[in-house]
Amino acid sequence: MTVQGIVEALGVDVAVEGDLLRTVTSGYTCDLLSEVIAKAVPGSAWATIQTHVNIIAVAAMVGISIVIVCEGRTCESDAIEHAVKERLTILYSKDSAFVVSGKLYALGLR
Repeated sequence: MTVQGIVEALGVDVAVEGDLLRTVTSGYTCDLLSEVIAKAVPGSAWATIQTHVNIIAVAAMVGISIVIVCEGRTCESDAIEHAVKERLTILYSKDSAFVVSGKLYALGLR
């Protein structure tokens, strides 16, 4: 599945349109950055409520394909700027991370 496919399937707001053709192979949900570094895999769709610039650094380090910021939160301006530089797609969802995770699972991401 591609980032574009995730965007269309979830019906979320696009905060940063990165590489829409990037492949998404799995999902990961966590708000503890050290856990994301340790356990998320390249190609993940990451659901979180974190909004600061460090999520972009973690996503880039791990090779995460897409960040989905949940619960109606929005990213800080420096996070947006860094996501643009990294060509990392950031989505905003009004749903909880639990609901977003269920939707990703229903799309076949594990």
